Amino acid sequence: MNSTSTSILAFASTAFSVTAANATFSATYLGIGAFETHQAAFSSSLAWDSVASVNYFNLKMAERRWDRAGSTEFSWCIQVFQGLENGATYAFENVALELVPQSPPAPGPMGVTKANLLRDASARWLGADSRVIGSAGSANAAAAAFNSLVWEITHENFASSDINVSLSRMSLTTGALRANLTGEAAVIYANMFASLGVGGWQTVGCEGWLNGSAQDQFRTVPGPAALALLACGGLLTRRRR
Repeated sequence: MNSTSTSILAFASTAFSVTAANATFSATYLGIGAFETHQAAFSSSLAWDSVASVNYFNLKMAERRWDRAGSTEFSWCIQVFQGLENGATYAFENVALELVPQSPPAPGPMGVTKANLLRDASARWLGADSRVIGSAGSANAAAAAFNSLVWEITHENFASSDINVSLSRMSLTTGALRANLTGEAAVIYANMFASLGVGGWQTVGCEGWLNGSAQDQFRTVPGPAALALLACGGLLTRRRR
C-alpha cells in the first residue's frame, strides 16, 4: 500500500471512530429483507488457510430490517453465532465499526484492518440506505453475496494488520469462515470480491450496533465525517465497478 492510501485509511478510521457516538438506542427487528439460503460454516480456531473439516449449516444470508424511531432502516449481520427474534425490540449501543462484534461469542471486535476492508466493500456496493445498489431483479442473490462478504471479512482469522495481506487471504473455501454459494449469488460475490481495493481503498461512513445478548449489526450512515472524507481533494471515490 502506498503512503497516500495508508494516510487515507488512518484518517478514515479516526474520523468515523469520532462520529460513532457511544449512544444507546432502541430498534424493533422487522425480519429479513432480500435474502437467499446457502450453506456456511464457522470455526473460530482455524487459521485463514486451514482446510480442516467443518460443519456446514443452511443459513439465511440477508439484509436485516428495523423500525428505528418510526423509520425503516437496513443493516447487516456481523455475528453468525447470535440471532434475532422477529418483532422484538433491542437496545443497541452505537459504536465505531472497529468495536463490533462483541465477544463472546466469537469472533470479537473486528479492529482497524477489517473495518477498513468492510468500509471499502460498503463504499462500492451499498447505497446510503445500506442496501446493495444496482440489484434490480437480483436483490436476493445480491443480498446473499454481500452478507457472505461481510462474514468473510469479519470472521476470518487473517493474522495480519496489513489490509493488502488480509485481502489476499480471503477465501470462502478455506479458513475459519466458509460458504458454499451457488448460482447468481456466487457470480455476484466473485464480482464484489474482485472489486476490493481496485483503484485505491475507498471509505464510507459506517456505524456498529452493539448488544451483549443479540446479533450485532453494522450499516452505512451519511454524516459530516463521511462528506468531509469524500470531499478531500478528490482522494476518495464513491464506488468503482
